[in-house]
Amino acid sequence: MKISLVKTGTALLIGSCYMFVCGVTGTVGGEAMSQDTAAATAEADGMIDDIGEAGGQGTLDFLVPDETSSGLITVDLMEMAPLSLSSKMVQSTYSVRDDITREPPTGETDEILGGTGEVTDEIVITLPEEEEDTPAETTTAATTTTAATTTQPVQTTAATTTTAATTQTTTTAATTPAGIPVDTDTTTASDDQPDITEPEDEPGSDVTGEVLYVRSNGGVVSGSALEIVAKITQHEVGYTFAPEAIKAQAVAAYTYVKFCNDYGTYPSVGLSSSVSDSVEVLVESVIGKGIYYNGALIQAVYSASSAGYTASSINVWGTDYPYLESRFCDLDAKYDPNYGKTTQFSSAEIKQNVLDKTGIELSGDPSSWLSIENRIDGNYVGQMSIGGYHSYTDSSGNSVKITGRVFREKIMSFGLRSSSFDISYDPGTDMFTFTTYGYGHGVGMSQNGANALATYLGYDYKQILTYYYSGTEVY
Repeated sequence: MKISLVKTGTALLIGSCYMFVCGVTGTVGGEAMSQDTAAATAEADGMIDDIGEAGGQGTLDFLVPDETSSGLITVDLMEMAPLSLSSKMVQSTYSVRDDITREPPTGETDEILGGTGEVTDEIVITLPEEEEDTPAETTTAATTTTAATTTQPVQTTAATTTTAATTQTTTTAATTPAGIPVDTDTTTASDDQPDITEPEDEPGSDVTGEVLYVRSNGGVVSGSALEIVAKITQHEVGYTFAPEAIKAQAVAAYTYVKFCNDYGTYPSVGLSSSVSDSVEVLVESVIGKGIYYNGALIQAVYSASSAGYTASSINVWGTDYPYLESRFCDLDAKYDPNYGKTTQFSSAEIKQNVLDKTGIELSGDPSSWLSIENRIDGNYVGQMSIGGYHSYTDSSGNSVKITGRVFREKIMSFGLRSSSFDISYDPGTDMFTFTTYGYGHGVGMSQNGANALATYLGYDYKQILTYYYSGTEVY
């Protein structure tokens, strides 16, 4: 009897350890719990918002500190689209060939980025060899927004993105400067490659007793740094992202909230009601670490997805920060689930939205109503004209320039995922089709991009952060 009890206890202990390890590092052998199973389990537990999918959309506020003696700041609130529009991450399985060597083996995870829950092809990326002691650099790619990316036909939808579920197959040219190599047949060693030997982490600042303040669900919420950051991280990326991407999210969230609190403001964030063991362990491993530019904490804004390029703060909010420049992101077209989504509106819907928000009355051939006149930061829409108008007067009497961001947020009420889009009109169906790239404002770190860097290129959290935030250090 004693032996049976001992055996039973031992078995339970081993089972508990196994479940905990799987929660932290992923299930053994690449077998992942299906999305439906995870959702059903979460529903049974009454924790729909706490399953491991990505549920966040990035930062909502942007602070513009006044450099004058007044010491005042203004807050630009990004009223993000409802969560029903977000593309939830899908848990999938993929295999790793035994004959492929990937060093260091960081960020191994059970899911891959993609628009569907199925894996049709084995994906193998061979990292090019690097010379020893060659430091990884993150050279800014803001200057790579060439004319080739800003002269696309206005009313043409990308051929490979005709439906929301279409899998992207286009690979970026290997000659594009400052990019992240994807095509294994043509890639060469790049400054954006991670170091082969990863330095040991130094502990971050001691956050014992540190209290952070945020706004959530209409009120101010306070808590320990670990508690607040863990709940933000759980809400934003869940536990299905690669561990290094989760750690990068945690450091960005801590830096962002602390930056705002230091200016006396409480940023608007999403908080999960509970945190998984794996996310808590990962957050705890980096809590207290921040992102610094010239020794000062940065405003570490982030979004769900970029659009082949991140957007610069100057073009989104009118304030230039050297660490929030546009960055070229090769992996988006291949792995970002928000790249190339399509949304349709009837001409009647477009006409009514424009009239309600701008007072502009559209008439005649709908194919001439909307025109994209230039693009910025790669593929984001800059100046637009609507019915021949470049601006309108809002209800407060202010003149508003019609840009891609204004069209997305004010005129279409966030009916589009991002301000990077193509437009086409079909007279046969009388429907406008918008093909969007990315999700959210696009400035700073891309959450799905970070997951791709960790999953496919083995980037650690520091390399992810210093890639997206130019010229910064993490400590």
